[in-house]
Amino acid sequence: MFRRQKAQDEGEKEPLLDEGEAESLADFRPLVVLEFSSKTTPVTREWMKSKIEASKRQGGADLNAKLVVARDGEERVLLVSAPQERLLQGAEQMGLKKKYKDGSVRAFTFAERQNVEDYTESLEGMLTMSQSQYIIKVELDNIRALEAENHIPGCSHPKARLYKGKSILSRMVSCHLLEKMYPVHNPEQLKRLQHDWYHLNKPKQLIGGQPIETIRGYFGESVAMYFSFLGHYTKALLVPTVIGVLYYLFNESGRNDFVIFAVFNMIWATVFLETWKRTSSAHAYNWGTLGRKVFEEPRAGFHGKLGVNPITGRSEPVYPSWKRLLRIYCVSFPIVILCMLVAVVVMMIYFWAENIAKAKHKEENTMLTQGLVLVPSIIYSVVIILMNQAYRTLAQYLTKNENHREQSAYENYLIVKLVLFDFVNCFLCLFYIAFVMQDMNYLRQSLAILLIVQQLVGQLQETLLPYLLMRKRIKKGEKSGLDHVSKPLHEIPRSKQAEVESLMDRYEGTFDDYLELFWQFGYVFLFSAVYPMAAFWALANNIMEIRTDAFKMCRIFQRPFMEPAANIGAWQTVFEVMGFIAVMTNMALIGMSPEIQPLLEGYTTIQKVLIFVAAEHLIIFIKVVLAFAIPDMPEWVETQMGRIEYQSTQALKKQPDSAVETEV
Repeated sequence: MFRRQKAQDEGEKEPLLDEGEAESLADFRPLVVLEFSSKTTPVTREWMKSKIEASKRQGGADLNAKLVVARDGEERVLLVSAPQERLLQGAEQMGLKKKYKDGSVRAFTFAERQNVEDYTESLEGMLTMSQSQYIIKVELDNIRALEAENHIPGCSHPKARLYKGKSILSRMVSCHLLEKMYPVHNPEQLKRLQHDWYHLNKPKQLIGGQPIETIRGYFGESVAMYFSFLGHYTKALLVPTVIGVLYYLFNESGRNDFVIFAVFNMIWATVFLETWKRTSSAHAYNWGTLGRKVFEEPRAGFHGKLGVNPITGRSEPVYPSWKRLLRIYCVSFPIVILCMLVAVVVMMIYFWAENIAKAKHKEENTMLTQGLVLVPSIIYSVVIILMNQAYRTLAQYLTKNENHREQSAYENYLIVKLVLFDFVNCFLCLFYIAFVMQDMNYLRQSLAILLIVQQLVGQLQETLLPYLLMRKRIKKGEKSGLDHVSKPLHEIPRSKQAEVESLMDRYEGTFDDYLELFWQFGYVFLFSAVYPMAAFWALANNIMEIRTDAFKMCRIFQRPFMEPAANIGAWQTVFEVMGFIAVMTNMALIGMSPEIQPLLEGYTTIQKVLIFVAAEHLIIFIKVVLAFAIPDMPEWVETQMGRIEYQSTQALKKQPDSAVETEV
């Protein structure tokens, strides 16, 4: 990407750095890259560099920075780094937790660094690279305007005005002065991670086995938590898959045995989710994020009249909550309802086309018309995916328009919108077939087609699209004279690394991945009573999903900044609610089963309904009992947390005594 100046001849390729600069960069190990837009002036860039290098007393970040030249010959790329001691001081200020030699995980203090489990005299290795990059990001975000700074130097943008205490980096993004900010890869660590992650070297890797601790060390807690959840879910699918396949192959007695399978699936969903809580709490304790509470700064898109935050005392935008609620209930909510109605209309068009195809087949009864009957379902499966993607864009716009202050609130409201629409768009047709048409064979066929086609299309997007993106990146790089862009990062000189990573696509987070697992979970568990093979197809998909997602993280996307995470957040609630809905749908399907009806002869309709409502409540009661019976934390985690709490209490008790002794 970077070049000293434009080539004098078209065939001449300019190097990124001259020999002196390359030698200088060899000693400077960048952790984070900032790319300014072409609109920025040298004055603005130098000012930003000086702010990053300035001490914290002077309103800076006290980090190291180096400007290098971009393709257009301008110094538009800023490489940021920091000595290890400075990073450890930042870790203490942030309250980052580390594992100590006594086995406890508690807030790191620089004074106690020798007691940390991974302490070395050189201080190297005490922080993972992702933690170091996260500390730098936080420090950059915390560069705030001083009282004397009221405008970004060298910028004529109307929004370039600065306010005391306001984040300078956020202002530069809103003024389109800063195009990109991303952490750099570590080629050698990445090479080892790829080998251990998506290359099938061990049998356990086939069914969800992954190097979670290594993933966490490289990409951070949020990404590692997603892949751990995906692996846990994949392993949990193994049991219903085996039972379902055996039933499919050997059951000849009708659906009575399958009633037991459906009940098992309903309870198994609870076991899976409760054991996941234990796994995630163990991860969170080891990673130092269990019970972590952080005061959230305003998100980048938050706007309002300038006011004073009553907690921090700093100046920041203030937006009335009644205005936000007005936008939610008078704008977002009606539009979401309208989109759900559109999904209903599309569903009715699908049934209309299906009926035409069936009538044609009934009239002619040929191989061609038999295949024609499946066409509406296949097309509808693809339409569902396209509608989900289109609605995702709309939901993001609506949620941004609601102007939430915290990123967590923004994500939670976005999750609600997406889950509501996706539930209607993906599952309403199946509910209609099950409880209005009451055609179990048609339900089984539709469920199989929707699940398999959507997963096939999803896998094409997961595999073909990344390949096309990679080819696009290679061509783009070759046109810019970057012959090494097609090579793996570990084969590229470090002086060329940033220019290659700049061409990579930005990673948008785990949101889409959780959403994909949400509707897959629904297909598997909502209608267990009619299609035993659903778990098999989900398992097969997830085995491939782990590999493709890992490949994208390592080869396609820019490295994301670490995001601390103690669990999967609101998605845990989403999956649990889906589990309870699955009880209602499966018990209703069992009640409608022809094999069950003879057992209820002599009962009135009301009595039958009451029997199945009672059975439904019994299953829910069992699920609730299991949820309470399975502790959310392993015993060893509870013991360690109790020990830390006890030590904190004892330390507080000693403080007054120390104060008295000092006074005497």
